[in-house]
Amino acid sequence: MRRYQFNPHLSREETVTAILVKALTVFPSPDFSLCLHLLPPSVLLTNTRTGPDTSSLAISVQALNVLNTQLSSADYASFWNTLRSDDLYADLVAEVTGFEDLVRQRIASMVSQTVREVEGSILEEWLELSGGQFEEFVRSAGWQVESGVVKVPLNKENEAKGTVVRENVKFDRKLRCVVGVEKSSTYIVFTEFARVVRRAYEQPV
Repeated sequence: MRRYQFNPHLSREETVTAILVKALTVFPSPDFSLCLHLLPPSVLLTNTRTGPDTSSLAISVQALNVLNTQLSSADYASFWNTLRSDDLYADLVAEVTGFEDLVRQRIASMVSQTVREVEGSILEEWLELSGGQFEEFVRSAGWQVESGVVKVPLNKENEAKGTVVRENVKFDRKLRCVVGVEKSSTYIVFTEFARVVRRAYEQPV
């Protein structure tokens, strides 16, 4: 893509769209967005001084950008619906062998990183698989189906972990107020924030 950025006369539409389609298969990485920024602004803008760019490349890029938005926002069911809605998408993704399988693998990876279990019917929509194909995919992923619920094995990404936040706050020793309280020959020392307390009782000028 960078080569085409500096040598636009060498660019070929089929190659550009193929690169973008390939970048879709590695979501949610920023590869697709980075590739877009290497394209001419006229291809990306839907409205320019001379009107919207209606070239085939601009239409293809805008169509692929819709797919990227849906994948990045984890709207997988809408992604498949959009992909099937127009022959343009079929022509574009045909440039990348095994595109649909690559996307399903990425979806499965995201599922395994974020959940421990998911309804089978929902996962079928996310993967656009059903019946034996769905069952085979689940088995190959190492998941199990119990009472219509797909169980994802515990891993370091989907394991719930408690977070302990510790902060070390340093104060000037001159601001400490030490009060001694005698109890059973033991002194309990309380450290107060003298400045904070003093200001709380100060009258505004």
